[in-house]
Amino acid sequence: MPSLLPNLRKSLPLSLLFVGSLTVTLASLTALLVTFSSLPPEVPLLFTAGEALTAKPLLFLVPLLALLFLAVDAFFTDQLLGKAEPAAAIFPSFLASFVSLLLTFSLFRIVKLFPTASLPFEEIFYPLLAPFILAVALALLLTFATVKATTRLHLFDKPHGPYPQVRPIPRLGAIPLYLTFAAVSLAFLPLDKHLLALLLGGALITLIQSIDDLRPIPFWIQGGGHLLAALVLILGGVGIEYVRNPLFPWVGEKLIFLNSWQIPLVWQNITYHFTVWADLFTVIWVFALINIVDWLDGLDGLAAGVGVITALAIIIISVIFETPMTAFLGVILVGALFGILPLNFFPAQIYLGGGAFLLGYLLAVLSIFSGAKTGTALLVLALPTIDAFYVIYRRIRRGRSPFLGDTTHLHHRLLAKGFSQPQIVFLEWGIIAFLAGAAIFLEGFYKLLGITVVFIGALLLELFVLRRGRKKSV
Repeated sequence: MPSLLPNLRKSLPLSLLFVGSLTVTLASLTALLVTFSSLPPEVPLLFTAGEALTAKPLLFLVPLLALLFLAVDAFFTDQLLGKAEPAAAIFPSFLASFVSLLLTFSLFRIVKLFPTASLPFEEIFYPLLAPFILAVALALLLTFATVKATTRLHLFDKPHGPYPQVRPIPRLGAIPLYLTFAAVSLAFLPLDKHLLALLLGGALITLIQSIDDLRPIPFWIQGGGHLLAALVLILGGVGIEYVRNPLFPWVGEKLIFLNSWQIPLVWQNITYHFTVWADLFTVIWVFALINIVDWLDGLDGLAAGVGVITALAIIIISVIFETPMTAFLGVILVGALFGILPLNFFPAQIYLGGGAFLLGYLLAVLSIFSGAKTGTALLVLALPTIDAFYVIYRRIRRGRSPFLGDTTHLHHRLLAKGFSQPQIVFLEWGIIAFLAGAAIFLEGFYKLLGITVVFIGALLLELFVLRRGRKKSV
């Protein structure tokens, strides 16, 4: 499947110009949609002279005309870049962007002429715009810089494990992801012990996995690093002290507390209370999600897109549970992934590589911070979680290590069935987006029921679709 605008994507200045103009235009269209009911029946328009007015539905011509300019410009710019004529591509790009921005800001001025009603959740979401925009811009710049630097130094993906043939693509996606997340977080949030523990653990994972991207290291060293990152979180006071009982009110209490068994540890007059079950459960949760998300990273853009969907669900849960710090961190993570995706989607110019481990770590910690604990993230990531358990089962059954890679993941088997990478990615994104919506609205027993339904669905898919197709091919 040919990629969309492949030549334009390779030019950072023109790509940034296009993406920026498109973002502003879409923002103006969104502003018009949300304020449309508050506008009077007749409004001024660009081509009306003096005090002449026109019907307000014609306002939609302004952003649509701007989008048309950008679409035509993107097509011709991509063609000119493909013919190795970058100088000729600059003028139409700047002209189209100038016209579209002029139309957009004119629309903003028209809308501001009239009083409009306050938007729902305006006081919640407006403060999140600045960190989101900064994260997108910084991640895009850092990702492009990483691609250029690693390409110049020939730091490409090399044949490994079950992949004897790989494309010459850099794998250092952890670097732009971590640097963006850390820099924007420190710019907008106070550095308390929880944020410090989160960033230190993330730095540890970034370091270990970036080394592995350059020179493969044994899986037990990587796993040890993941456990150490989880221990850093615990020492920083991050932990799962309780989980909601999915069988309440039929069995037990609403909350199951995990902090009843505590062991005091004293070191240099500092006493740390080791809550056995809570800390153990936290380590298992963080370690599991780190590796589940990494195993999901088998197709271009798949893990990054799933990370966006999961983080959006966490943001909404954070608003519901009134944990603003988590909402800020979630928005920063979404922005960082948005900045990486243009260069990570098919055909990728950079792989997440160790960034998939880092993404799993960040999602695990944010799910703890959000107040929803593990239930929401478990339902959102039910499909890759079930796939991970299935792969582990198959590897052990064949007498192989569960930590050594192969091509038995769901996306690998769908590729073998003839699906293209983008088709599989959009399919899994759609399923996970549906599960994210369910995770937000379902509680307790119904959330457990949702996980059970996904498990049964995945089992039926394996028994009646994938396995049958494999037998026919044999």
